[in-house]
Amino acid sequence: MSIQWKWMIRLSVFLLFFGVCGLLHSGTTYAASKNASAEGQVNNLAQTSKIYGEITDMDGFPVKDVNVNIKMHTFESSEIATKTVKTNSKGEYSFETTISESIYIIISPVAKGYLGTINKYNNFYLFPGETTEKNFVLYEPSTIVGKVTDQSGKPVVGAIIKATTVSQSVKTDKEGNYAITGIDNYAYNEITIQVDAKGYVLYTTNGSPGIGRTMKLNIVLQDAADVSGLVQDEQGRPVVGATVSIYNLKMITDKQGKYSINRLSPGSSTISVEADGYIKQTIRVTLVKGPNNTFDFFLKNNVDNTPPVTKYTLVPLTEVSNGKQYINGFNFKLKATDEVNGSGLKMTQYRINGGEWITFTVPIKIYAPDVKTVEYFSTDIAGNQEKINKMDFVNGKYEGAGSYPY
Repeated sequence: MSIQWKWMIRLSVFLLFFGVCGLLHSGTTYAASKNASAEGQVNNLAQTSKIYGEITDMDGFPVKDVNVNIKMHTFESSEIATKTVKTNSKGEYSFETTISESIYIIISPVAKGYLGTINKYNNFYLFPGETTEKNFVLYEPSTIVGKVTDQSGKPVVGAIIKATTVSQSVKTDKEGNYAITGIDNYAYNEITIQVDAKGYVLYTTNGSPGIGRTMKLNIVLQDAADVSGLVQDEQGRPVVGATVSIYNLKMITDKQGKYSINRLSPGSSTISVEADGYIKQTIRVTLVKGPNNTFDFFLKNNVDNTPPVTKYTLVPLTEVSNGKQYINGFNFKLKATDEVNGSGLKMTQYRINGGEWITFTVPIKIYAPDVKTVEYFSTDIAGNQEKINKMDFVNGKYEGAGSYPY
């Protein structure tokens, strides 16, 4: 082989080697470029977002050392984390987070001596790279102070005072003074104040001290009247379970026929006594403060020996078939009456097809051929029971007091 051919072979091998090296270098460069591009894309998605703002009171003064609780949630409402930052002496706070997608934020500022914020929108979405300002205004509790006295001006010691939104009650001191705070007049426009003291009528009033303000409320309690007595029959035997009513309050007599109702307002009133088998008795009384309000009752036996009378009405229930109207059942109603000056109606009962007795309160629907018999009767307060009325739809028979006009 000539020297010329040897050099040509060597040159070809040399060029082939450099070609392979060039391909390997270009592949490495492409891979590095691809990795750099992906890394740049990740860096573009994960960005720093910021929330900042100022927290003041309702007078515009900054509130320092506020715990600003920041809850972060995913778009699907799963909680990510909760962070707390504090306000500085200027009431300022700041919070940063690195996120790659939008998150849902809930901010809850909490500070000693304040009940909450008057801001309506504490929840919002935060996006990657976003800076948003959220300012908050805190409101303080309201307070009610005053003095509790009786009608003569004497302090009422140990009176228990409650107010809406405040879980703990307070008591008046030896001078009758009280102060109840922690009242949320922002959540409730009107506050109910209740004063409870033994020997006095329960006192209730409404007021609005103003958000974060103090209201003075002096209270005069009314001396209460305590009512008691004995309920007996004409033979002097106690009537057990009699209902004594006064001022829309009710009391049941015990085994000795005694009753008592305490802490009522003095003045004119009406006391009524009712008991099964007796005629209702009502008297007009004048209550005085203190326990000297004793009223005994002697109930007369109810001389009612006549049972009530029950009548019926059947209102047809119709349907249309093939252009014609048919009766397929009835709306069944009952009306019972007791005689003049009777003891009064106690209840009306009915049953269908010999089943269980049911107290009649509203009309019922009966359909043929499901209903074969209907029976009904009424009882008065004296215990007189009416003879059973019976409708026999199968045999077309009826036994009873008849019908009343519809």
